[in-house]
Amino acid sequence: MSRKFLWLIIAIIFTCVQVSLFAQNTPVPSPVDSIKQILAGRIHDTVRIHTLIGLAGEYYLDSPAKAITCCEEARLLSEKISFDGGLSNALGWLAYLYEQQGQLPKALDYYYRSLALFEKMGNKKQVATCLNNIAAIYKDQGQIEQALRVHRRSLAIKKQINDQSGIAASYNNIGLIYLNQGRIPEALDYYMKSLKIEEQLGKKDGIATSLQNIGFVYKDQKQYTQASDFFWQALKIQHEFNDKYGIAYSYNALGIMYEIQNILDSALGYYEKSFALRTEINDKQGIAHSHKNMGNVFEKLENFSQALDHYKLSLAGFEAIGDKWGIASITNLYGAAMIKTGKYEEAQRFLERSLSTARELGYPSDIRNAASNLQRLLRLKNQWKQALVMNDLYIQMRDSVENENNRKVSIQTQVRYEYEKKEALLKSEQEKKDALAEAEVRKQKFLRNGFIIGFGVMLLFAYVFFKQRNSTRIAKQRSDELLLNILPEETAEELKATGTAQAKSFAMVSVLFTDFINFTQASEKLSPEDLVAEINYCYSAFDAIITKHGLEKIKTIGDAYMCAGGLPVTNTTHPIDIIQAGLEMVKFIEKTKLERLEQGRQFFELRCGIHTGPVVAGIVGIKKFAYDIWGDTVNTASRMESSGEAGKVNISETTYSFVKDTFVCEYRGEIDAKNKGKLAMYFVEKSRHDS
Repeated sequence: MSRKFLWLIIAIIFTCVQVSLFAQNTPVPSPVDSIKQILAGRIHDTVRIHTLIGLAGEYYLDSPAKAITCCEEARLLSEKISFDGGLSNALGWLAYLYEQQGQLPKALDYYYRSLALFEKMGNKKQVATCLNNIAAIYKDQGQIEQALRVHRRSLAIKKQINDQSGIAASYNNIGLIYLNQGRIPEALDYYMKSLKIEEQLGKKDGIATSLQNIGFVYKDQKQYTQASDFFWQALKIQHEFNDKYGIAYSYNALGIMYEIQNILDSALGYYEKSFALRTEINDKQGIAHSHKNMGNVFEKLENFSQALDHYKLSLAGFEAIGDKWGIASITNLYGAAMIKTGKYEEAQRFLERSLSTARELGYPSDIRNAASNLQRLLRLKNQWKQALVMNDLYIQMRDSVENENNRKVSIQTQVRYEYEKKEALLKSEQEKKDALAEAEVRKQKFLRNGFIIGFGVMLLFAYVFFKQRNSTRIAKQRSDELLLNILPEETAEELKATGTAQAKSFAMVSVLFTDFINFTQASEKLSPEDLVAEINYCYSAFDAIITKHGLEKIKTIGDAYMCAGGLPVTNTTHPIDIIQAGLEMVKFIEKTKLERLEQGRQFFELRCGIHTGPVVAGIVGIKKFAYDIWGDTVNTASRMESSGEAGKVNISETTYSFVKDTFVCEYRGEIDAKNKGKLAMYFVEKSRHDS
């Protein structure tokens, strides 16, 4: 839900307050005390109104009740002196504060009063914003059709005043409702429209929101690779401008993806990160969702006591803010947990509440989930007739959400969007080609002096032309994909443009080597097929990890893996990025080792070494291109790996100097490295943020 007009109000108020304080040239112990000093003096009523709202801005996170008191005083004074500007600010704040407190009827009342005032003032942009906020409350209350009607009214006004940013927000909000209703193609279409506008505007926060929403569409359609890609893209953008709300949302989404893959420790870790951020910013709805998700993981770990504790907190949170969608979801999980603990009557009560709420909302996926658990419970209670009814409902809703039509249209919408983006770059050139082709066809028609023969020639020409163009495009696309699979994008583009790629010097990059220290022993006990499969399994995971952290894979040599950060596009975060990747590689191999031990199979152990310094990079060879790097930095990184230990990330003193404030490291002293003499080395223990 958009709150931008509220933050604008805060900014204006604090500007006024700061100017007043500066003019007085008095010490300022705290913003609250400073604002109170202004209120204690003799000031004009309009200044008092703005100052009261400024004080509410200081109070609203820690003392919502005090913030409401300030805004009510500002509202009453604004009404007394007929000050519409102050009254609109006060009403907007009160609506927002009551909404955050879960008092939705009060919030709705103030939003409507604010709406009437903005309509009177002729402020169409704020009218549209109020309507957007009203629609969001209707959605939370389960009044879905009313929510859609109000969102469409808001969208119409935004289009009328050409508020592109607002239009994108409305597309997102409408898409979310369609997604919950199981109208997948329509949801994805609205999300894509929103993304296209946000990209044109260059609004990173809006782009991130759209990417998240599209990710959830693909998640619901079980297209998990695409979903994860969108979530990681969103998280990277949100970190750039420290959007804590968005980061928490992305952490939660990634936790869901890990939970789906049954990597429960990672899922719980991301849920806990999300919960911590949501608690920090007092996101009550988000906190309730985090409790729900953490409870679900504990249930899968069969820790029912902790699971039920989290479910209880989640349900209380959703009830406090009147979030019916959240209530439908948590009561379903609560009921399923009760089945596992043998409390059938309590389970039935929760599941029937979930089904009733989901039906009220009209959300097929939630109806499906509740019906699935109810039919299982009724079978356990030998109530076969009712169980069959629930099973029929489950199948009907499952097909509604997951039918092949929805899946195909979702994919087609995404492909169409990507195609439009690429083709837009070639549009001008293609129009010229099309014009020439059309002129040639007209010429042929005229020379043949026969409509039927000319028409036939035109059709034949068009068929051949478009078939050849399509074949050329497909071939080019395939060759580009193959080239990008072996070369960095910038190098590949240079190679295509000029036929060569110049070697480049990089003043500072970070290089990582890994090596399986028990590779020879393991390879003697594995068949060639199993050995290759195991290496491919590990290297595929490494590829995913370095892609996530923006690193460039250089090469693999047998059981050694090499990558680098800070090239071919330079950046300043590569020492941190590459250590995070190294820690994840070590963690992955340790997890795989435990799995292999349980299965009685051969396993690998991993050494990892990192060094930071200058390198030269370029292409070697004239037939099978290979992108490689050279220099003493590469040799030192290799020594860091060979001088390390299993399950450890060993770094040089140079790398340590860049990351010492980010990671906790253990100094190992000066270690004798082959052909390098004694080098200071450090083991990376963990991120300081995890302390």
